[in-house]
Amino acid sequence: MRTTAAHRGKHLTGSEVVQRTDACPICLDRAPRPAVFRIQTAPDIDLLHCQRCRAYSASHMPRPDVLDAYYGQYYQDEKVNRVTFQDVEHFGGYLARQIDTAPMPPTIRIMDFGGGDGSVALVMARQLLARDQARRVRIMTVDYEPPRPTGDPRIDLFHSSPDEPIPEKFDIVLASAVLEHIPEVHEVFVRLLDSVAAGGYFYARTPYAVPLTKVFRNLDLTYPAHVHDMGCGFWNRLIELFRFDGRYVASRPSIVESRFRDDPVRALAAHVLKLPARIEGLISPAGRKDRFWTLVGGWEVLLQRSNA
Repeated sequence: MRTTAAHRGKHLTGSEVVQRTDACPICLDRAPRPAVFRIQTAPDIDLLHCQRCRAYSASHMPRPDVLDAYYGQYYQDEKVNRVTFQDVEHFGGYLARQIDTAPMPPTIRIMDFGGGDGSVALVMARQLLARDQARRVRIMTVDYEPPRPTGDPRIDLFHSSPDEPIPEKFDIVLASAVLEHIPEVHEVFVRLLDSVAAGGYFYARTPYAVPLTKVFRNLDLTYPAHVHDMGCGFWNRLIELFRFDGRYVASRPSIVESRFRDDPVRALAAHVLKLPARIEGLISPAGRKDRFWTLVGGWEVLLQRSNA
C-alpha cells in the first residue's frame, strides 16, 4: 500500500535560511514587494507579493542543505507515492484527454519534471498509445530518484537529474506540483519553456493558497516545502513574462486531488470552492488576467507552443 505524498510546515531558525534578497526569484523584478502573510516568527518570514509577475514568494529561502535534509526523509519512505495526487490513473487520463497528438512525431517525447517515479507520465503515455498503436513514447523523468521500469516495450523511459542540462526538445513538458518547491526558480522556468518543441505542450500545477489565508489565518502553507504561491494572476501573465511563443489552451482552478471514496469531506469542499471560479472562467471576457473568485487552493495551466 503506497500513500500519497504530503508535506507539513517546519519552523526554521535564522541559521537555516539565506539572507533576504530584493529581486523576485520568479521574474527577477527588483521593485518593492509588499508582505501579505506572516509564515513564521523568530525569525520573521513573510510571503511577498511581486507587483510585476503577481506571484508570491517567501522573503527568506531555506538553505540548500536544509532542503536536502527535509526531502531526504521524504525519499527514504518507500511506501510514499512521490506524486501529490491520490488517483494517478485519473490524473494521467485527465491530462492525456487535453493533448492533440495528431501533429506529433511517431515517437512522442514527454519530460516529467519533478514527477517522482514518473507515474503520471506513464499513465498519460499509455492513454496516448491507446489512440494509435503504431506510436511509441519516450519519457524523461527529471528527479533525484530514478523511475520504476515500465514493463511496456512501446515506452522508453530514462532518467535525468535536475542539475543536468535538458538535452532535447519535448512534445509534452509536465511540471505538476513542483515549481513551488524551488527557491531560485526563474532559470527553471526558462529551461522548461525553452524545452517545449514546436506545437508541443507545457502543463503546470501549483498551489494558490494565499487567498485562503484571509479566511483561515492559521493555514499551514507547508514552508519550507512550498516557497512560492502562484495563482491566476501569475499564470495568465506567463506568456508575456517569459516571452513564450504560444497560446493558452487552459488556465483554470486545478483539478481536485482528493478522491470522494478516500476523503469525501475534503473532496467535496474542494469542488465547492472551485466551482465559482470555474463558472467565472466560462463567462469572463477573453484576455482577462485576474479573477474575482480566488478561493480555489490551486491553479493549473496548459500552454501550446506555436508551430512556426
